[in-house]
Amino acid sequence: MKRVQVAVIGGGAAGLMAAIKAAKTGAEVILLEGNPRPGKKLLATGNGRCNLTNLYISPEHYHGDVEEAAGLLARYPAEKIIAEFEKMGLLCRADSEGRVYPNGLQAAAVLQVLWGACEEAGVEIRPDFPVSNIRREQGEFYITDGQETIAARRCILASGGKASPKHSKGNGYALAKNLGHTVTNLTPALVPLKTPLKLCRSLKGIRCKAKAALYGNGKKLGEESGEVLFGDNQLSGICIFNLSSLLNGEKAWEVELDLLEQWEEKRLLSYWKQLGKNRPDLPAGELFSGVLPVRLGQGLVKLMVLIAEKPLGSLDEKTLIRAVQAAKAFKIPVTGPGNWDNAQITAGGVPLSEIDMKTMESKQCPGLYLAGELLNINGDCGGYNLHWAWLTGMAAGENAGKS
Repeated sequence: MKRVQVAVIGGGAAGLMAAIKAAKTGAEVILLEGNPRPGKKLLATGNGRCNLTNLYISPEHYHGDVEEAAGLLARYPAEKIIAEFEKMGLLCRADSEGRVYPNGLQAAAVLQVLWGACEEAGVEIRPDFPVSNIRREQGEFYITDGQETIAARRCILASGGKASPKHSKGNGYALAKNLGHTVTNLTPALVPLKTPLKLCRSLKGIRCKAKAALYGNGKKLGEESGEVLFGDNQLSGICIFNLSSLLNGEKAWEVELDLLEQWEEKRLLSYWKQLGKNRPDLPAGELFSGVLPVRLGQGLVKLMVLIAEKPLGSLDEKTLIRAVQAAKAFKIPVTGPGNWDNAQITAGGVPLSEIDMKTMESKQCPGLYLAGELLNINGDCGGYNLHWAWLTGMAAGENAGKS
């Protein structure tokens, strides 16, 4: 039986960083990964460009056990993550919204420097080792894939969540439970929202800027501006992905889109009144054509049950007010989040109250450290989730190795 000082389970962002930091303390480290190669999911992040972190890291961009995570987020700002990658030989750059990418805009470059750092630090990487069970006896962890067992003094569990199951199976939650932890309800996050509205199917492929607000039983849960993409019975886009993390236990969800955020209602009403005077014979079906994507405008006309051939000059003020409301408060019912295949991250996980947030060591199982998506915190789009993976991996690796 092979014995090591630190075993890291999971070769994603958190696991790779944890292995590097643990090995740099002088500890003997083995990294166990279920896939043929570690870092597979990392290659898909940021549309293949790998959005590493964000210059504006703060608790307000996270959901879950945010209060418990605030101190750790403060100790590991974006600058610390950027500096860590520069030490490994990767230069980074930020865009106008604070999103930080590798300078070459390739996720492959990030993975390459992580592999190189593992090799230089002496980390043994064991791919095709899907951990099926961990037991702790007499101060050691016995880790098996059902065929081989490895013994370790310290164990770092960083095996990822349930999102994107082709990259991560989510078996780490069962492993954490077997070692004494609880797991909150798990739901897909940063995912499209499903809607039964038939109009969305006819609008498939349409993109538009909007302010999107999510409601649950009439109560506003949050709002965000950005590009909204209409799909086959679904809504997506970064602002929609971020709102998906706010879905609560209510069932009466609704998204309200302000499709003309920069226009006040009075100004829009005045515009259409004047247009009716200037072009009285313009068909009412073209009411929205000059302000919204054509197919979207035609869809709103149908929702208003407005006769498309009716001349614009014949529309009364009451009808024009309805048009304003249709554009400024387009209500779309939501039945829930999309499935795990389309999710970028998992909402829920091991409560941070069960973790020593200074070291990432388990309070339930001494010698066990947890990092990354397994924990009950998830961030918005924009590098916030990878930032969480890096910082928890760094903290877990450093402290596991030193101990």
